[in-house]
Amino acid sequence: MTSFGRSLLIGCACALGTVAFSACSQATAADDTSASAAATTTASSNIDARGLRYQQTLVDAGLPAIPADTVMAIANGVCGQLSWGTDEATIMEHLTPMAQFASAASDTHLTTEQVARVFLDAAEANYC
Repeated sequence: MTSFGRSLLIGCACALGTVAFSACSQATAADDTSASAAATTTASSNIDARGLRYQQTLVDAGLPAIPADTVMAIANGVCGQLSWGTDEATIMEHLTPMAQFASAASDTHLTTEQVARVFLDAAEANYC
């Protein structure tokens, strides 16, 4: 595994804790809070228009709202790997820990592989 791959996995593990905390916090929110509104509340000043598009694409795909810092880490990691010529299978493997969590937290019954594909395709289309 490359040093970038290790860094991405460590970053994903850290981000996973953030996502888990955020998901638990959102579970106690009022029932009428929409996923789109939740995505908006996780946006912070450090997320740009591309990041917001990426974040909204994930929400539109049925994934739980992900904190802005995590969205940016995923998007930057995917786009960085693509620009370095990393093959898609390896990128999908690096996305697996986050995809497993998002799949379990999603109401859409997407598999881990489908969620990883959403992360990858959405980054290519909206961020890279």
